[in-house]
Amino acid sequence: MNGFGHDPWWIILIKVVVIFVVLVLLTLFNIWWERRVVARMQHRIGPNRHGPFGLLQSLADGVKLALKEDITPTKADRVVFVTAPILAAVPAFVTFSVIPFGPVVSLFGHRTPLQLTDLPVAVLFVMAIASIGIYGIVLGGWASGSTYSLLGGLRSSAQMISYEVSMGLALVAVFLYSSSLSTSEIVAAQGDWWFAALLLPSFVIYCVSMVGETNRAPFDLPEAEGELVGGF
Repeated sequence: MNGFGHDPWWIILIKVVVIFVVLVLLTLFNIWWERRVVARMQHRIGPNRHGPFGLLQSLADGVKLALKEDITPTKADRVVFVTAPILAAVPAFVTFSVIPFGPVVSLFGHRTPLQLTDLPVAVLFVMAIASIGIYGIVLGGWASGSTYSLLGGLRSSAQMISYEVSMGLALVAVFLYSSSLSTSEIVAAQGDWWFAALLLPSFVIYCVSMVGETNRAPFDLPEAEGELVGGF
C-alpha cells in the first residue's frame, strides 16, 4: 500500500490511457473468441471473413454500431435514457483501476507499480462499483417508456444481483487466506500457491457467477427473447 499515491500526474495519465486501450482491445478479442467457441459447440464456423481468422469482425461490428441510426422512443425520459448506458459502461472501466497488472517497474526514471491505485478495501470497491452497472440496466428499461423494456431490465438486474451474492461469498475464503481486502496484497499472498488451486470450490463458484452476472451463454436468458416467448 505504501507504493501508491506518489506518482506524478503524467504517469497516472499514462496508466489510465493504457488500461483503457488494453480493455477495449481485450474486449474485441474476447468477443471474437467467444463467438468462435460457441460456433464450434453449435457446429458452425463463426467469424472468419474480416481479417485473419475473422479477428477484425468485432471492430467491424463496433463501427457499424457507432454509425447506425440512433432512435429514441417518443415517450422516453431523454435525460435518463442517455445516462443509463453511461452508468452501465463506466463502472466496467473504473473497476480495473485497482486491478494489479504487474510488479513495480521503472517508467521514465520513476519507480511505479503496474496498477493505477489500491485501497485497503479494494475488492469491496470493485464489487460496489460493479453494482452501479445494474442501475444502468434498470433505468434504461424504465426510461424507454415501455412496459416490456422495464420488465426486461428488471429481469436482467435480478439475475445480476442474484449472482453477485454467490460471487461475494466465494471471495470470503480469499479474504481469510490473504488476511486483506487489498488487491495488491491478495496477489502478494499467492507467492507460493495460487488461491485458484487452494480454494478450488470457491474459484469454480466465482467463475460460474462471473459468467452469470455478465449474462453470457449459457446464462443469457435475459437476452433470449425467443426462448422466453416460444419455449423453455
